[in-house]
Amino acid sequence: MGPLMLDVSGFELDAEEREILQHPTVGGVIFFARNYHDREQLFALTQSIRQAAKRPLLIAVDQEGGRVQRFRDGFTLLPPAKAFAASENGLALAREGGWLMAAELLAMDIDLSLAPVLDIGFDCKAIGDRAFSDHPAEIARFAGEFIKGMKDAGMAATGKHFPGHGGVIADSHLETPIDERSRVIDHDMSVFKTLIEENLLDAMMPAHVIYPTFDSKPASGSEYWLKEILRSQLNFKGVIFSDDLNMKGADVLGSYGDRAQASLQAGCDMVMLCNNRVGAIEALEALPQTQVPLLNTLLKKPFASYKEMISTTEWKNRAQSIRKLRDEWQEKTQNV
Repeated sequence: MGPLMLDVSGFELDAEEREILQHPTVGGVIFFARNYHDREQLFALTQSIRQAAKRPLLIAVDQEGGRVQRFRDGFTLLPPAKAFAASENGLALAREGGWLMAAELLAMDIDLSLAPVLDIGFDCKAIGDRAFSDHPAEIARFAGEFIKGMKDAGMAATGKHFPGHGGVIADSHLETPIDERSRVIDHDMSVFKTLIEENLLDAMMPAHVIYPTFDSKPASGSEYWLKEILRSQLNFKGVIFSDDLNMKGADVLGSYGDRAQASLQAGCDMVMLCNNRVGAIEALEALPQTQVPLLNTLLKKPFASYKEMISTTEWKNRAQSIRKLRDEWQEKTQNV
């Protein structure tokens, strides 16, 4: 697979997208809500992408739960991460939630949900209740169980946003946040360190955040953070994804071609450029036609069709538990 992940525009592929998918530099596709009408259409879209590419390709989505869940009707509506840590039976429910999320996607022939969020605290506009907790050890426990559930279903886990996005208020979708703190490594990064040591993370997504105490570049384009800290110090062996290089947080890295090249040079294995066809083509032309064998470790085979899966007692029991948690969370937060 090549090092570029991009998006497609709608429910079906257009002629230009079919041509782009055949380019050897393209290694993945990420879905958004606009790509989903119903399960039958979604499965047909995944199959047409694989047929157009004519080679292995990663298909991914952000299906965390709460406000970041691209597919809703026809899928179990998941609560945000914060709801698990707030529940008396939260650790068990986190594992059930991870399994349920992953199983429903794998049945659609989707390889990855880019999850979980490992950031600390709820104040950041981009994170909020996507975080499990404001305590590092608690995040590691709940995220660890969520990841174990994903792995029980057969899906790899992607930790984000390394080394931690929770210490800034600004949203990196809209601007480049700057985190002046010196405690990022000892505090925020401790969650990532714990889960790497427990061998639970298969992939990592760095933050579009600048930590000037350590480096002048955002982590997503920083050799210091990706090569020196993540690879050498933490001994992380998995895949490193860039976050979307179309986000305003990546503007400091230059043109779209420059951003893609800078992220690869910094240590990313796959770069992502979405919601900007012109920018994606610019990145496609700028990147070398190389293959990334490590990406194959993230490909998983669906264990059952969706129809078969939802007939199992395992799915029914877990879906019921997660629906109950979500209903309780909605009632609790609406009354605040």
